[in-house]
Amino acid sequence: DYNKQVNKNLFLSFKGTFTYAHNTILERNEPPFQEYPNLSSVGHSLGQYLLYIDNGLFPDEETIHNNPDQKSLGYAPQPGDIWYHNLPNYRGEYDDVINSNDRCYVGNPQDPEIVYGFGSSIKLKKWDFSFFFQGVAKTSILMSDIHPFGEARIRGLFKYIADDHWTIENQNVDAKYPRLTLENNGNNTQNSTYWLRNGSFLKLKNAEVGYTFKGWRFYLSGQNLLTFSPFDYWDPEMGSGSGMKYPTQRIINFGIQVTFNNK
Repeated sequence: DYNKQVNKNLFLSFKGTFTYAHNTILERNEPPFQEYPNLSSVGHSLGQYLLYIDNGLFPDEETIHNNPDQKSLGYAPQPGDIWYHNLPNYRGEYDDVINSNDRCYVGNPQDPEIVYGFGSSIKLKKWDFSFFFQGVAKTSILMSDIHPFGEARIRGLFKYIADDHWTIENQNVDAKYPRLTLENNGNNTQNSTYWLRNGSFLKLKNAEVGYTFKGWRFYLSGQNLLTFSPFDYWDPEMGSGSGMKYPTQRIINFGIQVTFNNK
């Protein structure tokens, strides 16, 4: 914190916070021998995600035929479905199938490693103004249960899925969403890097402006006014999942404060 009475008409105050917390698993009660060392959490952080590594979307049938079989994931892939990377065992050998052994720990933890904030208060004559920003960094969001079709009772449809998915007419292997299917597609709903996003954000958490006149103070204040983030599918402060939680609210208040002099 820093506070300064510049003169009788001007007062300045600045404050800031910064925390960094990182952890590494050094030892864990895991099987003493791991044929697939990529499945071990030792050397990684608590909260990191164990995911399949995606290679984008399958462009054609030939690519599917020339790569390891992914049927064990619950669906025979077709062009436009997610293509996964095959990982070797401890001897550096590759099998010819994609299964749960082909996952590894990637990304940043779900809980942010960096949390920071900064703000200021300024009073100039009868006016006062204050604001505070809060942000997080080194955190990842895993999107899940967002798929528009299947057997689940409740389904949603994000606009980006409708606008940018792989189709026969638009065979874009860089589409934001893979090929749509009416039934459950176990291949595309696996937790993978295809659904992993940068969860960092900076928010204008609150701001207030006021004017004081003869014991009366009129003010306008707000909470959760602005959000800056590379993740824009839902409020990044809600974290991983489908975004189907009660959202943080933007609140605007107008008020009057009265000070009585008893003399």
